[in-house]
Amino acid sequence: MSSNLSERDFLALRRGYIFSDMEDGQFLEIMSHASSVEIPAGQLLFSQGDPVKAFYWVGEGLVRLFRSSPQGDEKVLELIGPGRFFAEAALFMGGRFPVNAAAQVASRLVAIDGTSFKAWLAQDASRCFRLLAGMSARMHKLVNEIDSLTLMKGTDRLLQYLLDHSEPDASGQTMVELEAPKQVIASRIGVKPETLSRLLHKLSGLGYIEVKDNRILIKDEDKLREGGLD
Repeated sequence: MSSNLSERDFLALRRGYIFSDMEDGQFLEIMSHASSVEIPAGQLLFSQGDPVKAFYWVGEGLVRLFRSSPQGDEKVLELIGPGRFFAEAALFMGGRFPVNAAAQVASRLVAIDGTSFKAWLAQDASRCFRLLAGMSARMHKLVNEIDSLTLMKGTDRLLQYLLDHSEPDASGQTMVELEAPKQVIASRIGVKPETLSRLLHKLSGLGYIEVKDNRILIKDEDKLREGGLD
């Protein structure tokens, strides 16, 4: 195991979809080329077009994947939170990053060296098949999510976001902790910031939610699941 990885990171990575089908010895070999990386809020990790030198797993914090238009507008494609990998597919797809990545908040990542990982895979075809099985299952799930979101209206995408990110707090109330500023959330679900504000205000007026700064209290989950507010 890499000397600067915690035992908690090590165990969590072992359960990740990329490594879960590997033998213990194989996993240890890969982890010898992994290292912990800390990046402050706002810092760019890599830019679109940069060569892929590593792929990453988020231990703590939040990473924003985005693309920028020639006019400087930013489209957030994904927010990557703790326990998730990113940039693994880019390692095998032309070797250059298709998006930008920046720390939304101060974050601690685990970087797995790309050159060493590809060399390790090339030593045994069975390793490649194990990796393909995990990545294919993950890709199938993501494609289904994209298809569903594409067919949804803006309101329904917001409702789905709230439902996907809700969980009970210590008092038993169902809450959503907004993981990023509202303009970033708006870009992530494909609406304008003013549209997001309008939709949240509408849901609040109907008594379905209560907005408290960066927290949203779900007051009527059944109504949220019913949707159809446009």
